[in-house]
Amino acid sequence: MSRRISRPRVNICQLCDILIAPHSTSRLHVRASKTISSTPKAISASTLHTLARRRIPAQARQIADRRLATLASETQHDSPGPLYKTPSTANLENGLKDAKHACEELLQFDGIPSEQKILETIAVCERAIMGQQTLSLAEEPVNTGTVKDGTAASILLSLDETNLKEVQRQKPSKSIRRSVDDLSRLLHSVITHPPVYITPKVLEAYVNIQAHLGRPETLPEALALYANKPVPVEGTSPVRYSNQNPNKVANAVPIAVADRALQAAIHARNLGAAIDIVENTYTTTAFYRSKFIRKALIPSTAALLAPVAAYSVASKLAEYQTTMDGEMATNVAFVGILAYMGFTGSIGVVALTTANDQMDRVTWAPGIPLRERWMREDERAAIDQIAGSWGFRESWRRGEEEGVEWDTLREWIGRKGMLLDRVELMEGME
Repeated sequence: MSRRISRPRVNICQLCDILIAPHSTSRLHVRASKTISSTPKAISASTLHTLARRRIPAQARQIADRRLATLASETQHDSPGPLYKTPSTANLENGLKDAKHACEELLQFDGIPSEQKILETIAVCERAIMGQQTLSLAEEPVNTGTVKDGTAASILLSLDETNLKEVQRQKPSKSIRRSVDDLSRLLHSVITHPPVYITPKVLEAYVNIQAHLGRPETLPEALALYANKPVPVEGTSPVRYSNQNPNKVANAVPIAVADRALQAAIHARNLGAAIDIVENTYTTTAFYRSKFIRKALIPSTAALLAPVAAYSVASKLAEYQTTMDGEMATNVAFVGILAYMGFTGSIGVVALTTANDQMDRVTWAPGIPLRERWMREDERAAIDQIAGSWGFRESWRRGEEEGVEWDTLREWIGRKGMLLDRVELMEGME
């Protein structure tokens, strides 16, 4: 009697398994022996390579080779070339020392520093921090795999995870990390230094450098100081300061800067910083006024001038008719034109303020006026990003989140007149 020995299956894709199975006619039979263990022995990679080539007939092997040729070319194309060179520790420490020296020099400056000087100081710090970011990438393992030859079996064997090698890069030392933390605190001291006037460019540079560093804790304070910090008066000695109006349109945080700060807080998984960033940017009176000027000033002006334009057109149209008195014809045409413009304009406003295609998890609660919905749409979108980042990615798992942070987020959203995961809008609950 001869029995077939169960062979361990090769970890290959289903395509080659289907190609192999119909054409395999040979059977591997061996005589049963008491010395053979019931547990199959481990088979080496070279043995798998030989068995795979024996099992595949010539025609099937050619088909598999052609189908996997693209995979081999993509593997060779996607494999990284020469690994980037990480900066030496000495160069990085020198850059951090220069950045600290620049910050201390600015803090000790007698008088009001110019915007250019502040930006130059932040640029010196940014160059040092970018070196730290390059070195921090070395902590992530890089998987490298090689394909020895172009056969189907070798390509499949090379894709096995057991053949991948993890290359560990140089890690930044504790002294460098402490230096970077000190540099972040120095940047914060620069932005809070009384003679330093925070301009839009300075605020943008500060937000970018803290985002690169992954330290969003100080961003809410910087955004609040942008609109509330006293302004130093030029030509005074000692320096005098004047309070500024935080509700001015000029004190509204630019949308790009606010979004950059919010993304930094989300990336750092700092819920408190993300909430404070929203409170200091999208919910301020200056931001509402800025949005009205940017998006609603021209349509509002056109709506105010519409009756005058309609009466002028109606008076001209009355001259081309003889069926009624000119004044009556003007009034009829004026009422018709004004009614048409008012009706179509109302439909457009309702469609604009009630659109919800852009909403994901956070929607408006019933009873919120349409005017307020349009004005606070940027705030709702930012809160929607926070909820989407802290919740489950899978839509079918929404509503299962729990924990202190999630409960805090849900309560905060409810106080804003919004709803998190409205039941009738969830998947499968229509």
